[in-house]
Amino acid sequence: MRLILGTADFRDDDVTGRILDRFYAAGGRAIDVANVYGEGVSERAVGKWLRSRASDDRIVLYGKGCHPPFCAPDLVGKEVEQALTLLGVERLDVFMLHRDDTAIPVDEFADALRAEVDAGRIGGFGVSNWTLDRFRALERCVGTGGGLVAFSNHFSLGEMVRPTWPGCLGLTSEELEQLLEGDVEVLAWASLAMGYFAGREAPSWQSAENESRRARAAMLATELGTTAHALALAYILHQPPRVRPVIGTRSEAHLDETLSATRIELTDDQLTWLETG
Repeated sequence: MRLILGTADFRDDDVTGRILDRFYAAGGRAIDVANVYGEGVSERAVGKWLRSRASDDRIVLYGKGCHPPFCAPDLVGKEVEQALTLLGVERLDVFMLHRDDTAIPVDEFADALRAEVDAGRIGGFGVSNWTLDRFRALERCVGTGGGLVAFSNHFSLGEMVRPTWPGCLGLTSEELEQLLEGDVEVLAWASLAMGYFAGREAPSWQSAENESRRARAAMLATELGTTAHALALAYILHQPPRVRPVIGTRSEAHLDETLSATRIELTDDQLTWLETG
C-alpha cells in the first residue's frame, strides 16, 4: 500500500492502538513519526504499539527531526537518538529533516546525515519543507547512492495558498515532475488539505481556484458513488507510484473512508477535469 499513516495527533490511548491496528490490517506498513509531534508523546505511543509487533520487520518508519529551533547539522545525531529512544527501536528506515535553515551550507547537513547512515542508525535520509533548489544542491553533494531517498512537501488536489505552519512549503505539479526524474520517494504531507475537501474550514487552502476544485470533486464523487474526501486522495494515488500520500486521523470511520480511495479508478480525462475543469 502506498499510503503512509501520519501520527501527529496520536497519544497513549486506545484510539491510537485501534487506528494503527486498522491501518495495518488493511495492508498499511509505513508510518510517519516526528520528534515534535506532541513533544514526544506521539512517538512513545507508536513505540508502545510497535512492541506488540516486535517480530514484524515489514513496518517502515519515516522519522522527522530538527524542527526549529533545533534545525542544525550538529543536532542531527541527537535528534535521531531521541526518535530511536522514544520509539524503542534501533534503526529508522528514513530520517528526514523537518525544516531547512538556508543560512547553513547543504554540505554540513549532508555530512551529518551520512554519518547516521554509516553508523547504521538510519537506512537513508530525506528532507521536508525544502525548496527544490536546496534539495538539488543536497542531491549533488551526496551523489548517487549517497543515502538521499525522500522529499516531503505538501501536495494535494488543492494548492496551499498560505503556509499552515511557519516554514511549510508546497509542491507544484511542475516541481513534482522534476522530482520524479530522480529516484526519491515524494511524501505528500497534508495530502487531504486538512479536511478541506470534506468541507472543513482550512484557511491554508481557501481560494477561488481551490473552491472550484472542491466543487468538481464533489460532483465527480456523487457520480462515482464516493466522497469528495476519498476522491481527493484518489487523485494523488493516480500520480506516479513514487508519490506517497501521508494521511492522518483519530477516527476509525474516517480512516475507512480514506482507505476507500485505494479502490477508486480515475481516467486521465477525469484527473484533468479535477485539476482545471
